[in-house]
Amino acid sequence: MSAENSSRWLVVTPPEILGAALKAVVQAYARHRETRHSLKSCLYEVVREKKYPAKSVEIARRLIWEHGTRRNLLSKILSKVLKDEAFLPDRRILLELFTNQVIIKGCNRLEAAKFAQAARIAFGKDWMAPLEPLLGRLYALKFEDRVIECGNDLEYVSLMYGHPKWFVEYLFNILGKAEAIELMRISNEKPPTYFILNRLKATEDEILRVLEKDGVEFERDKRAPLLYKIISSKSVKDLAAYKRGLIAIQDFSSVFSVISAQPKSGMKILDICAAPGIKTSLFAIYTQNKARILSIDISSHRIKTYISYTRRLGVENADVVLCDATQDLPTHISADVVMLDPPCSSTGLFWREPSYRWVVRPTTIKKFSTIQKKMLKNAAKYVKNHGLLLYCTCSVTLEENENLIKEFLTSNPNFQLEEIPIKSGSPGLLGLDKCRRFYPHRDMCNGFFVALLRKVS
Repeated sequence: MSAENSSRWLVVTPPEILGAALKAVVQAYARHRETRHSLKSCLYEVVREKKYPAKSVEIARRLIWEHGTRRNLLSKILSKVLKDEAFLPDRRILLELFTNQVIIKGCNRLEAAKFAQAARIAFGKDWMAPLEPLLGRLYALKFEDRVIECGNDLEYVSLMYGHPKWFVEYLFNILGKAEAIELMRISNEKPPTYFILNRLKATEDEILRVLEKDGVEFERDKRAPLLYKIISSKSVKDLAAYKRGLIAIQDFSSVFSVISAQPKSGMKILDICAAPGIKTSLFAIYTQNKARILSIDISSHRIKTYISYTRRLGVENADVVLCDATQDLPTHISADVVMLDPPCSSTGLFWREPSYRWVVRPTTIKKFSTIQKKMLKNAAKYVKNHGLLLYCTCSVTLEENENLIKEFLTSNPNFQLEEIPIKSGSPGLLGLDKCRRFYPHRDMCNGFFVALLRKVS
């Protein structure tokens, strides 16, 4: 890696701000190890409790994202430098962050010194004392000079593109080597931000004028009504349009799943696993609050987020119920559309949340597919005759998608696959051409799967 990839922002960031960001990252990882909650939510918990400056939080998010994309390579490099030296996890995380800056991104001496200064301010000289000799050794180690011994091609690709070996092999099998590598390469770049114009709050022209006044550069994405992509902007949450609920930040994959059902006024819609309210809100926006929506979720915490989210966007005619979607639901609804977006392995989110890569394992996929089968079987009870059952996941695995749909259709001959009317994405695998798959490298959105099933009797 050359100095052209360096983090110049290190120089212009005050050491106190950078130090606070480093401390937030280390504390977030510590909480993640303790609770096994997502690293993203652990960071938010830490910064809320400690009241970190907004700029530090922004940098902490950047550091976590970058660390997640190269975690296995950073660990391998650091292990060669440390040899038999052992460090507690907190110190090791800090060393990996430093390794990313000086070796992967090729920062110069001034930037490396700035990083070390910020760490001393945040953690104290005594805490940093055992690390000081290593910082110099890491800086002296050039990326081109390091020798990473790889046992095979899978390990080499895993290290170079920052994904676990099992997942590299999985992608090779379903996409082929060249395309799998392209997917992983794209997954190490920052994903685009999409938004929907919220016509529940204002007209399209009014919202676009607010965005232009805020200095947002954006472009229309013709793949879905009301869909736009941000080209450049200050932090989205600082935008007037966001604060007023005039835009809803949604990935294209989520938008596609909702418009696949072609929602219309007067429909009865059951949204299962609905929190935090993204798809419920999209149904409301696309039907102008003229559909009747019942939302289901098992998490009281996520339902609180759902209520806040949908209220901010002006969603009406939507009720939410706390219950377990693997069991009979407390409703006799006969819905025109039942949407099931069940818990999944999130393998399609590895570019948006790289830390997931190092948590998910093949056993994780098996666990989720078992839950998904129960939920899909249960969801089918609430579809009216000739109604639609919409199944989607943010996963690219066969076990959670095509395999599951094939098994469901075999057990439920009163359902059949429906052709999805919107032509985006790629055909499903295993002969399920009517399903749609999305990949970051092809579609510039989350990895995603959508199946549309019609109840025929």
